[in-house]
Amino acid sequence: MTAFGGEAIVCKYWGGRGLMEPVRMMLAISGRFPNAGYTDERHSSPPSSGLESNLGRLPIVQVGSESIGQSGAQYMYVARECDLLGDNSIEAAKCMSIYEHAREMTQVWRELVPWGAEPTAEVLNKWFSEGSTDVSGPAVGAERSTRFLTWWMGRIESTLASNGFAVGNRLSLADIILYNVFAEHMSASDCPPDVKSYSKGPFGGDLAKDKLAAALAAHPKIKASCDAVAANKNIQKWLATRGTQYF
Repeated sequence: MTAFGGEAIVCKYWGGRGLMEPVRMMLAISGRFPNAGYTDERHSSPPSSGLESNLGRLPIVQVGSESIGQSGAQYMYVARECDLLGDNSIEAAKCMSIYEHAREMTQVWRELVPWGAEPTAEVLNKWFSEGSTDVSGPAVGAERSTRFLTWWMGRIESTLASNGFAVGNRLSLADIILYNVFAEHMSASDCPPDVKSYSKGPFGGDLAKDKLAAALAAHPKIKASCDAVAANKNIQKWLATRGTQYF
């Protein structure tokens, strides 16, 4: 498998799943794996150069002599190169719309649970069981501050296709994003012993795995999208071989 346009691909990021995981998953779907399609650079401290495109920060996707900063731009570029951005411009825009919805939702979660903090039972109950339920029609602006998981999943569900994929008739960036925010859990094989149970997956990890499974069951289009990603043979290979992960 050749690199994009014959140029070498380098993924530079902190040593965990984090923001680079959708990129790595798209590369896997296209048949590219570390040292067999791209270079995988996991850093414990920032490299001394090459970070300008992301304002001096990780992650970076480097393609030949060029580099791309900001996750949304990285996802769009890699999805396009891997033929995972839909079949036309409208589908491409829908993929990016799903990314933006997921990003907004994650920001709300982080307002409740700051990065690295353990979610309390009270917060988990609020996120999974409370809040706005206006999941159709015009959004109720007065309830903006209580838009928790029920609202986000209900609203996203209504935007998805009905054929097992989030957008169009095949896997796309949209499916990868939904899998990443709703279904991607660390396994025993890639989980270091010091990783906290609440960091092993979305929205409280092991502390809320059953709650998240129930939420997915209540939103069959989202679940079908996640299941389509999980069923991909190259995704299965990547998850089995990606090695030790953090966050």
